[in-house]
Amino acid sequence: MMEKRIERVDNIPLILHWLLKMRINEIIDSVFTPHGNWQGLSYGKLAVIFLTYIVHSLNHRLSSAESWVNKHKTVLETVTGWSIGDKDATDDRLGIMVEAFGEDGEKYRKFQLENGQNIIQAFKMPTEFARYDTSSFSVHHKGGSSNKGILKNGHSKDRRPDLLQFKQGLGTLDPAGVPIFTETIAGNKADDKLYVPAWRSMAENIGCKTFMFIADCKAAALGTRAIISNEGGNYLFPLPMTGNVPELLKNYVLNPPTLPVKIVLEPKAADELKEDAEKRMVGEGFAVERLMEATLPDGNVHKWTERWFISQSYAHKKRKIKAFEKRLAKAEKRLKKLKLKKNESVDDFRKRAEQILKGQKVADFIVPDIDESIKRKRKYIGRGRSGPNRPYKMEKIRKVTLSFKHDDNAINQFKALAGWRIFISNTPAEAMSLNQSAQYYRDEWQVEHGFHRFKKGCLPALPLFLRIDARIKGLMLILTIALQALTLLEFVSRRELAKNKETISGLVPGNPKMRTHRPTAERLLPQFDNLHMIIEDSQSHTKGYLFENLNSLQCKILDILGIPREIYDLSFNRPKFQNSS
Repeated sequence: MMEKRIERVDNIPLILHWLLKMRINEIIDSVFTPHGNWQGLSYGKLAVIFLTYIVHSLNHRLSSAESWVNKHKTVLETVTGWSIGDKDATDDRLGIMVEAFGEDGEKYRKFQLENGQNIIQAFKMPTEFARYDTSSFSVHHKGGSSNKGILKNGHSKDRRPDLLQFKQGLGTLDPAGVPIFTETIAGNKADDKLYVPAWRSMAENIGCKTFMFIADCKAAALGTRAIISNEGGNYLFPLPMTGNVPELLKNYVLNPPTLPVKIVLEPKAADELKEDAEKRMVGEGFAVERLMEATLPDGNVHKWTERWFISQSYAHKKRKIKAFEKRLAKAEKRLKKLKLKKNESVDDFRKRAEQILKGQKVADFIVPDIDESIKRKRKYIGRGRSGPNRPYKMEKIRKVTLSFKHDDNAINQFKALAGWRIFISNTPAEAMSLNQSAQYYRDEWQVEHGFHRFKKGCLPALPLFLRIDARIKGLMLILTIALQALTLLEFVSRRELAKNKETISGLVPGNPKMRTHRPTAERLLPQFDNLHMIIEDSQSHTKGYLFENLNSLQCKILDILGIPREIYDLSFNRPKFQNSS
């Protein structure tokens, strides 16, 4: 008797092929070894299956992986050639594997080193620019902070200081934001101490120190810059608007040592395919050189030359002035409605007015003026008409008026300084221009895009149900590998389209004619949804084949990714109950 059943295929063969091309299973198995009683799939093979489950189902929960694997077992076995047992992907086994990835710091580092170097070599990744940033991940676990563990209360980027959290550091390579380094950090740890170790780890993974290290203003501490410069690295950071930096910026902008020039950005290589691609004038600025000096941790004094890029973004200027004028108008409206309370002193009334100005951050731009006058008025006692002999008393009537005026000089100065920022680099003039410094830092969103995928995107780390530190670290490592796979898909597809000066259409639901030269993984992978495998069971044999034929768009995607179409040739005919070897 012949029985037929259907198994969903979707993008599973593509994901598996891509992970195997990244050699994830080989590298994991060369670093992490299960204990002697471990049976079934090795850590490397089980990790590939788990990663496929995460990317396909947009879910990292260990508890639901077993049922997913059993639903897609035939497809998984046919593509990989591995024998997968019914209990190979239980939550217990996955938990043991995830914990093993996060409990040994040396193996954690060794895997990232081998994996990063393999990605750079296998996919011919450019290594001129690398970025690093951190983000916090809030959890709803009960209990307060303790001296041990990574779940702590700290400054929350999710605006939930009431929740415990951990931090994740992420180091990526341009142009697609491919991660080559990650670390899980205690939730209360300050960022400024992380940049030097992160730079050193990324330099080891890349294999050189000459790349441009780009990070946010917390990396711009003088000690951090001194160490990176002393050890042969290059950096580009914005200076934080603290200390004497605002005064320095003010002096540079109002008394520029050289005439500012326009900042014009060239279209990126991929953007040149667009018909409307053109140079964009985004701001203006100038560069100055400064001799820096700092004491290193070993006590030696390091001297080096920095270039300070004092630049203004027109878009940022427009946003700042618009927000400033909105706050100014709001403060004026509230001041006009401010009334003297009964028995309130003039000092208290003035404090309320000043509090409004401080709340809107315009205390330096509006000058309040409070005038108090006292008049005496005759008030008759008792009822009746007034007359020369009628008793009365003199009553004091207070009148307090609030007026205000703008400090035009302060307002004009604010608008003149709006949008200006200082960026610092130890790169010589011949290696990086003012225009290039603006372009390089404007791509800082790439790291944030990775965090977005972890928090609200296709690789959700939240909500997190794990409590053991090693398991949290291991899970974030696995999610980073998944992020590597997605960003590499984007990098390869965009590079291939740019090389052939092509675009691709059909990726946007409802707009099949829309063309793009920068496809995202979230657009590419769903194009393989609703592919199915027919499995025919007889008494002696099991036969399988792909029910639908690949359409032209699916074939196009496989071609630009360099993936053979044969991965979707799922035909097989083998004795029943015998897994492929």
